[in-house]
Amino acid sequence: MSGFIRPTSRLFLRGSGLASLPYKVRFCQASAVSGATVKLVETQVDWASQLQAHPARIRGRKRLAGSQSPNFPEFLSPPKEGYINVYTPAGKVDCSPEDCATSMRQVIRDVLEKRKEGALLFRGLPLATAEDFSRAVVNLGLKLTTYRGGGGIRHRLTEAVDTASDEPPELCIEPHHELAYTNHYPEKIMFFCIDPPAPGTGGETVLADARDILPRLDKAVVEKFRRLGVMYTHYLPSGTRGPDTYNSWQATFLTEDKYEVEEHLKAHNIHWKWYEDGSMMNWTVLPAMHKYRGDWVWFTVAHSNNNSYIKTTPYWSDKVVPDHMYPQHTYYGDGTDIEQDVLQHIRDTIWQVAMGFQVQKGDLLVLNNIYCQHARLGYTGKRNLAVALALQDQDYPEDN
Repeated sequence: MSGFIRPTSRLFLRGSGLASLPYKVRFCQASAVSGATVKLVETQVDWASQLQAHPARIRGRKRLAGSQSPNFPEFLSPPKEGYINVYTPAGKVDCSPEDCATSMRQVIRDVLEKRKEGALLFRGLPLATAEDFSRAVVNLGLKLTTYRGGGGIRHRLTEAVDTASDEPPELCIEPHHELAYTNHYPEKIMFFCIDPPAPGTGGETVLADARDILPRLDKAVVEKFRRLGVMYTHYLPSGTRGPDTYNSWQATFLTEDKYEVEEHLKAHNIHWKWYEDGSMMNWTVLPAMHKYRGDWVWFTVAHSNNNSYIKTTPYWSDKVVPDHMYPQHTYYGDGTDIEQDVLQHIRDTIWQVAMGFQVQKGDLLVLNNIYCQHARLGYTGKRNLAVALALQDQDYPEDN
């Protein structure tokens, strides 16, 4: 590496788009929220039965980093009981996205902020398009943000809303926290399903409870990361992204102006270097763990930003370039290589606690980005999700 880097009852819900699957619904006044025209009720879903119909094999799966490990689970597990808090309309609804937001807003505050849960799913609302999603999220009262500085491949759809991922469909995206390689990561990430994958075609949405990861990691591994931190590097070409590259710096920073790029990097304590061909490299060192609301959380993407992940992609699997010239890479904070067995241990641990399910059209999934990692299995056919991001907008007493 270059010297400059080294120093309850079962029923079918009808009239709300939910009649195709069995649900256990709890009509509890404490969890029912009345908005302008929508009453939302907390609903239990039999995730295991749904996943059994089309089990998702992950051990040995092609284009899934680390999946050849004998410590990888053979199949993806369903969500653990109570982890995904599901809310659905109490009956048939016909209202605007803005009215939906009125009802959703208090549920988000109650579930994710007061109860400190990691995942919340709204299902059965009359939302269908990216524009519907946008109209809902901009009225949630959250501090929305952009993906500026992000390394993933996506594009803007409408106000505050991007594609969730433009990665090749056959690629399995590893569990990760959004923008954890920056100091301006979102607190909440919201996904909306425009077109779900067909049954049996893959594309499962994967979640991992970050509070389950840290206690399972080897203590020596945790201590080394605690002491050294993680260095994240990004190598960005100039110009339009070609078929064999990741994002250009123009696409990453949403500007053609190098001065604007440098100002953004300086504001976020990120170092950079320009090359004669117009490309650039930037790097920063961040902690591997984060204390949030009184909990120490494993909050790093040392594994999924490592070039061992990039090498599983169709574009990069047959290329050989210096480590720091891959679109993204990770080192220990002192610039030394992270051992491959350590990366594998991290991957094994995360996938052992990972859980997945298939999204349905109109699903709106809200995650606490610090408490919950997210991922996607590869798929064939169609799968179209949109995403919106929101920064932390309040101070929590646990952090004082």
